[in-house]
Amino acid sequence: MDLVMRSLNSIEENKKINAIVTWNPNAEREAREALSTGLEIFPIAVKDNIMTRGIRTTLGSKVFYDFIPSIDAEVIRRIKRSGGIVVGKTNTHELASGITTTSSVFGPTRNPHDLSRIAGGSSGGSAAAVAAGIVPVALGSDTAGSVRIPSSLCGVYGLKPSYGSIPSSGLYPLAPSLDHIGIIASNTEWIEKVFKIIARPDILRKKVREIDPDKAVLGIPIGLFKASEEVEKEFYRFLSGFKYKEVRLELAVRNLYSVFPAIRYSEATRTFLGIRDRWGELHQDVRRLLERGLEYKATEYIEALHMKEAITREFDKAMKDVDFLVTPTTPIPAPKIEEVLGREDGEIRTILTSNVIYPSLVGAPAISIPLLKTGGMPVGIQIIGKRYHDLELIMFASKLSKPQT
Repeated sequence: MDLVMRSLNSIEENKKINAIVTWNPNAEREAREALSTGLEIFPIAVKDNIMTRGIRTTLGSKVFYDFIPSIDAEVIRRIKRSGGIVVGKTNTHELASGITTTSSVFGPTRNPHDLSRIAGGSSGGSAAAVAAGIVPVALGSDTAGSVRIPSSLCGVYGLKPSYGSIPSSGLYPLAPSLDHIGIIASNTEWIEKVFKIIARPDILRKKVREIDPDKAVLGIPIGLFKASEEVEKEFYRFLSGFKYKEVRLELAVRNLYSVFPAIRYSEATRTFLGIRDRWGELHQDVRRLLERGLEYKATEYIEALHMKEAITREFDKAMKDVDFLVTPTTPIPAPKIEEVLGREDGEIRTILTSNVIYPSLVGAPAISIPLLKTGGMPVGIQIIGKRYHDLELIMFASKLSKPQT
């Protein structure tokens, strides 16, 4: 009960960062009821595009501002059955269509490490709530890095699971063939705990290899990540303690940055065509991304889907020679809020998504671990695992996060 009450008493701390935008007024009652049944309760915050019965789910948008779902998302049902208490909904970039969490009807979420900087997005509220200690764990969603980017910039752990390993029923979609519900937490123990609650049973039954970090072979996907000079220096300093090799994924290098946008923008535009008469009420960057989806032809979208399958086969083949792929999660630490306002869909979007869209496209599990720091700000290490071997990735990340003796 103490953890739940600590979260509910964090209102003043939350005001500084604007992470939780709607508090659950029934959270304390729900916690006491769950306690009376013998459940071990814990607080959790939930991104504002995951449906919560009786608690508004706004998608950070004026268009959905008064939407109160009559059902819980499947992940919320599972969490409640296991003692999870939803203390509040977290800020998101509008429609989950952005990577800064500055374009929201509730205003920007601020980075707890430096209030003048962005938290990242679109699950910025969830990452900031965890980084500030308001909750130990939160749910987010990840289509083009929206769990891992804010986790990197806020210095917390963020898991994008294998595609489909966590049920997405009740997640308001963006681009359905790329959407993942993910977990953001203060440590890997919380990632593992919540993953085991909400993941598909067949995923949890898979045999987990115990991989010693000292013996693991890490792959560096040449041409599929970018980094500032400072981040690259810290990245290779980190790698110097491990066995690693370069991995060349030629098909992905040639096609990733054309295939991914064709799928992501086409599907997102299709998702929100039903509110096209209200696109003018959206933040300008979000509206521009929806309009971009109108530019793709059906043949281009279908060709992109075929190339996605080919890139995925290339990935599966490459993973037979390494245990994991590894990159910096983001090429840079969190920029200033004033530097991105009004330009959220410009260069900053290309920079912050450059290292994270590859595992999204191939549906592989990827976790951001807060192991780097530059200029006093955190940057994550992204570990990418074999498809549907999520627990193996989580276990390895847990070992990697502990000091090596």
